[in-house]
Amino acid sequence: MMNRFIKNNNHNKPYHIISMNAPDSAIAEQYRKLHTNIDYSSFNKELKIINLTSSFPGEGKTVTVLNLAVVYSQANQKTLIIDMDLRKPKIHRAFNLSNTQGLTSVAIHGKDKSSVIQQISENLHVLPAGDKMPFPVEFLTSKQLQNVITELKGEYDKIIIDCPPMTAVTDASVISKLTDGTILIVTSRKTNEDVAKAVLKTLKDNGANVIGSVLTKVHRKDQKYISGYYYNNYTDE
Repeated sequence: MMNRFIKNNNHNKPYHIISMNAPDSAIAEQYRKLHTNIDYSSFNKELKIINLTSSFPGEGKTVTVLNLAVVYSQANQKTLIIDMDLRKPKIHRAFNLSNTQGLTSVAIHGKDKSSVIQQISENLHVLPAGDKMPFPVEFLTSKQLQNVITELKGEYDKIIIDCPPMTAVTDASVISKLTDGTILIVTSRKTNEDVAKAVLKTLKDNGANVIGSVLTKVHRKDQKYISGYYYNNYTDE
């Protein structure tokens, strides 16, 4: 049953976005609950730009980004997904888009962002990563990128950013400084508790506003014992 919703191992195949393709499903409802919990957690602080990261690859980060953005767009909020995994960009695959132009084209080469951002539906837009960068930290800390993010913040109700995993590179910590809130993806029965705590400490030490965690790949028999996490059953990197 679960295999219906898991990405094909062929990297040329797109992700299955369940909130878009099966909006009435129980799993899609979990993403709507996540949307609601994020909004209620902000109190008097606006959480307009949110980035998601994880400890390791394969924990469900990208699928959570995609589905969270979809449910925001379905709630009539103009939503933008930005792929900031500049080493291994994946967001474009979800919508069968080209990645030849994207964020790097706008910030580095001065490309008009309106010609690079792709409209998926009335309220959902995607800004692919663009050119792969083996050492993107200099780009992520650049004034050019900060200016682009500031401009986009004025144009969208919600911006959801996909970041690389924390244990692979330091990019997510740098990106967190550009956002209003950071969410850590944690995988049930897989993510080591000490590693997750170390990742959280690193994020906070670098100034990230960690607003919560999403527990993914939860076994049904474990759900009644889980509290303090948002969770969903379908995730795959």
